[in-house]
Amino acid sequence: MVVLFFLFTFVSRLFGDVGDEFIETGKGLNELTTAEYLAIIAPLLPPDPYILEAGAHSGEDTILIAQKWPTGRIFAFEPVPHFFERIIQNLESKHISNVDAFPIGLFSTSGDRTFYYSQNCGGASSYLPDGKLPETNYNDIKLTLPCVNLDDWALKQGIDHIDFMWLDMEGAEYYVLSTAPEILKTTKVIITELNFRSFREGTTLYETLKPFLESMGFTLHLVWGSATWQGTGLFVKTELLNSLIE
Repeated sequence: MVVLFFLFTFVSRLFGDVGDEFIETGKGLNELTTAEYLAIIAPLLPPDPYILEAGAHSGEDTILIAQKWPTGRIFAFEPVPHFFERIIQNLESKHISNVDAFPIGLFSTSGDRTFYYSQNCGGASSYLPDGKLPETNYNDIKLTLPCVNLDDWALKQGIDHIDFMWLDMEGAEYYVLSTAPEILKTTKVIITELNFRSFREGTTLYETLKPFLESMGFTLHLVWGSATWQGTGLFVKTELLNSLIE
């Protein structure tokens, strides 16, 4: 795992600013499996990390994360009721005990909010309405589902840090992260979608997310996917990254 991380680090350092290279070429590294992403970031985390997963869907990634760090604690958020039920069933079937699952979404404020559930691709559902791009066909229906501000949730739950965030939020990334400065200060690593098109109204775009996270002390370390559509970014606290590669 350590070798894999430093191999990717060496490749990224050949090109200077990873984000600039990504934009110039229009393409990053080939997308990986969940297990491969987790193997890359493992050297960055303690053996018993606190991990937040937003957009847990049916729990497939949740299980892999929990199995990767059996002494860690995973907080999985999924507001869609039938997806949440599958998470619970899947956790029980795999005898996973280190996951706390919450039937709620993350957003900038706490309370009930309109949720746009895609009948054509449930995993592309969001608290943001359809951006009406010709390439997308969400066929949304409106639901009223609960959401919570991340700092509010952490305070109520007595959670004082999150080591790693695994975010699949369909454009809501900035809304969540920019309103949770206390938890974000404690976070070491974030893997998140990078959006280059406004799939939904108000989608968090790369040009907003990257400078914001840089202002919070993160470096965009690795990028996978397409800079003309959507990619995946690995953000690491700059201080931690420098301590590992110097």
